[in-house]
Amino acid sequence: MKVVNNKSFPELPVTIHINPDRCDGCGICKDVCPVEALNVINSARRPGKKLIVVDPQLCHGCGVCQATCPKEAIALPGLGPDEMREYIALAIAG
Repeated sequence: MKVVNNKSFPELPVTIHINPDRCDGCGICKDVCPVEALNVINSARRPGKKLIVVDPQLCHGCGVCQATCPKEAIALPGLGPDEMREYIALAIAG
């Protein structure tokens, strides 16, 4: 198994954006966040549902959460899903 190193993803001076209409609060992104910037909360807009929120003070903009989100509910400004897939492919190819 090849390990992706910390230089494989760009460190961007931005914070992620979470689309509350797409996020189902599954928590996969929270589990992989290297700086623990994500939390699961109860959704005020959808009673009984969960939602992910980001602490902008902790988020480094590494994109790991975006890469793992199965709903594509997480976005980094300037780094769309296609660009993220390219970073992942480059990191895996090594």
